[in-house]
Amino acid sequence: MSFGLLPLLANAVRRLAEAAGAPGSGAGGGGGVSLPVVAHVIGATVFVVLGALQFSASLRSRRPAWHRVAGRLAAVGAVLAAASGVWLAFDALEDDGALLFTFRLVAAAGMGAFIVLGVVAILRRRLRRHRAWMIRAYAIGLGAATQLFTLGFGEELIGTGQVGVALLNAGGWAINLAVAEWVIRRAPRSVARPVADLAGVVR
Repeated sequence: MSFGLLPLLANAVRRLAEAAGAPGSGAGGGGGVSLPVVAHVIGATVFVVLGALQFSASLRSRRPAWHRVAGRLAAVGAVLAAASGVWLAFDALEDDGALLFTFRLVAAAGMGAFIVLGVVAILRRRLRRHRAWMIRAYAIGLGAATQLFTLGFGEELIGTGQVGVALLNAGGWAINLAVAEWVIRRAPRSVARPVADLAGVVR
């Protein structure tokens, strides 16, 4: 979880500074912190923290009611982060370029769609599908963490041009999704608990 929180907090500080027009932040003019920035920081934080706990089988078995409530909050946080991420992508289009804008839209839309598919799956008591969609959504949510490395090392090799930065950002999401698919495919056929045991979770 700390792997996801560190870059999230660093990115939050940067975005808040830019929105407030702090010196050296690149923002123009101190217009105050914008609503999409606040929404993105809150939504992403809720999703990263509660989402990590959702994957604990022991916690699910001991406290199914908590799992249900936390799962709903995590899903709301993910949708909030995805929606505000689209807004922020439009705001940054002129500075960051069309390619990174496109990658951001795809990532935000993908995370939102995966959350919806995961919720639909658990309502139908399709546990394996629910778990798979949520892992994919969480992988996208942790993209900022992996991008610390892809950007940190990649910019030394290919520079900081718009196309290069866009590809390095996309590489962070791609790496996470590849790992997510590996985790999904190596999971045992019996995931967590039998469907009947989850009746209290999905109601």
